[in-house]
Order: sequence, then structure tokens, then C-alpha cells
Amino acid sequence: MLKQITNVRVSFCPFSKSTTSTKVFLNRVLSKENSTANPSCKIDIVTTNFAKDPSTIDVTFKDGKKLHISSGGGGKMSGDDIIAQVQKYSKRLSQQEDLKSQ
Repeated sequence: MLKQITNVRVSFCPFSKSTTSTKVFLNRVLSKENSTANPSCKIDIVTTNFAKDPSTIDVTFKDGKKLHISSGGGGKMSGDDIIAQVQKYSKRLSQQEDLKSQ
């Protein structure tokens, strides 16, 4: 998942029940498989003390596109939904790279 990503910034309150999807996403990003796929990807984790603050995920791709996802405060996105959004654009970038290299 991280092969096409240059930067990931995650901000959330670790004690809030509404941040489960953000924690799932962060767990996948920090997996050994992903970290070895792109060791130069910068991952910033910001924790807040306020449970009512929305959790946010900011992803910057190799081509400069930025994806902002806010999943707190009644958001209905699951961790898998967030991962699917990120992977969708990553896959598109990989396909474009493959076409250019042929």
C-alpha cells in the first residue's frame, strides 16, 4: 500500500471510541510488509487529548496528490473503507508507471 505514498499524517485521540477506523488504518500502515515496501515513506502520528476532535488522515502520493480523510464525529467509514480509498489511487499510479515503463 505504501509503495506510491510519500507521506502519511494521522491525527486522533487514542481514547475515543470513534477512532477505531483510524487505528485500523494506522495498524495496516505500520505493518512490517508496508514499511519494507517503502522505507522512505514518512509517517507522522499526532495524538490529541480531546475525544470530540475528529480523527484525520492525510496521505500524500508520489505524484503530489493529497487525500484528506476525516473519520471522526459520527463518520461511517470503516478502516477497510479508508484503506480501499488509498489503495484505489495507489493502484492507478502503479498502472500509470507500468504503462510508462513499457
